[in-house]
Amino acid sequence: MGGNQYTPQPCLTRFAINGNSSAFHPLQSGRSLIREGVQARQKIRLEPCHCALVAQSFNYPSPFLPLPQGEGISSKFLKKKIAFTLAEGATHVALPDSQRKVAFTLAEVLITLGIIGVVAAMTMPSLINRTNKKELQVALSKTYSELNQAAMLFKELEGSSVSELAQRTGTSYIQSLNTFMNYFKGGQKVNDAKYSNTDDVKGYTIHSLNNKYSNTRLVCDTSGYYMDNIGRIFAFNDGPAANSNQNGPVICVDVNGEKRPNRYGYDIFLFIFTVDGRVIPMGQEDKNNAGSGLGSSNNNPLTVNGFVSGEEYCTFSGSAPKYGYSCAVYAISDTNPSDSSKTYWKEFLK
Repeated sequence: MGGNQYTPQPCLTRFAINGNSSAFHPLQSGRSLIREGVQARQKIRLEPCHCALVAQSFNYPSPFLPLPQGEGISSKFLKKKIAFTLAEGATHVALPDSQRKVAFTLAEVLITLGIIGVVAAMTMPSLINRTNKKELQVALSKTYSELNQAAMLFKELEGSSVSELAQRTGTSYIQSLNTFMNYFKGGQKVNDAKYSNTDDVKGYTIHSLNNKYSNTRLVCDTSGYYMDNIGRIFAFNDGPAANSNQNGPVICVDVNGEKRPNRYGYDIFLFIFTVDGRVIPMGQEDKNNAGSGLGSSNNNPLTVNGFVSGEEYCTFSGSAPKYGYSCAVYAISDTNPSDSSKTYWKEFLK
């Protein structure tokens, strides 16, 4: 630094703010005075600058060279980095708040991550459950629409409804079901599981609505199982009696195929072919519905062609399959069987 060697001087300096000067200790009142001057956008002048302030914004060979005596400093220069020489006995200079860097400690980060993990563990199962039920609701609506489209097309092209054909042909109506399934893309018979044999679909177990009962057969056990190109499973029950003018047969559909839960009222629903060529959900009243087809066991009121309705056949209070038979009509309308002011998918299903 040549002849400009800097030698620390006693730390008592006089500053002038707008012509008013006063003596102060630079490490205490000096910093406050400068701050006040900057906030008021006033001019600050050193007289004579021995030790206290050096502004790095000036192009001096060293940041420790004093400013010329009487040099004026405007507030815009004081926004630059400002350094103070330490007074005797001082150990540090506190940085202004604007220059402090804030960071989280490792402990704080770990605690935050732990809290996020706990919240996720509590909310994710509920979120996944709601998402799965929404997917099943959409699949049911799609299936119901396509069943009606296929049934009406069948009547137009075949000359009679599925129900009318079943009444004329008796037990041979099963052959007409093969024709009906042709109206679904890829629809074909995949298994002959029915009441008269021991054939099963490997790995396909059917559960009751409350999930406390399981079986390897659907209640629609007359036709065997059909499947379309998106994996939905279809099965048919007994047809209506000859010349009875009754709706039927009942058709069971697993709207997401072999994927779980395979439960009545969740993804397995019952529908009925009508005499006039429509398909209605089990539980929906119609003038041509058959009576309750009680067979050999009251636990299965659909061992033959029949019809059931009401919340009695869509409830969690019983474990038999029949307690999920009429859920289709409530699921399609999204109505809670026991309280019409509530929903089926969000408030009834568990």
